[in-house]
Amino acid sequence: MKDLKPLIRLHQRTVDERRRALGERLAALEQALAQQTAFEAQVVREKQVAAGDFNAGLTYHSFAKQVIRVREQMARAIDLLRQEVAQAEEAVAEAFRELKKYEQVQELRDQAAKEARRHRETQMFDEVASIRFQRARDGEE
Repeated sequence: MKDLKPLIRLHQRTVDERRRALGERLAALEQALAQQTAFEAQVVREKQVAAGDFNAGLTYHSFAKQVIRVREQMARAIDLLRQEVAQAEEAVAEAFRELKKYEQVQELRDQAAKEARRHRETQMFDEVASIRFQRARDGEE
C-alpha cells in the first residue's frame, strides 16, 4: 500500500494557508469595524461642535449628507468582508475535511499493516514452536 504521508503534508499545508487567509480576512474585518467605530465617534464630536457653534451649524447639513454616504460605503465594505470571512471559513473547513479523510485512510492502512505484521510474527512463532515440538518428539523416539 502506498504511503499517504506526503499527501497528508500537502493537505496540512493547504489547511495552514487557508487559515492564514482567514486570519487576514478577519483582521481586515476587525480593522473596518474599528474604522466605523472611530468614524461614529467623530460624527458625535462634530454634532457637539455644530450644536455649540452657529457657523459650524450652517455647514452641518452638507456634513450630514457626507456622513450618510460614508456610512453606506462602510456598511457595504463590512458586508463584503463578512462574506469573504464566511467563504474563507468554508474553505478552511473543506480543506480540513479533506485532510481528515487522508489521515483516516492512512491510520487504517497503518493499522492493517500492524495487524499483518503481528499475524506474520505469530505464524513465525508457531512455526518455531512446531519445529521444536517435532525435534523434541523425534528425540524421544
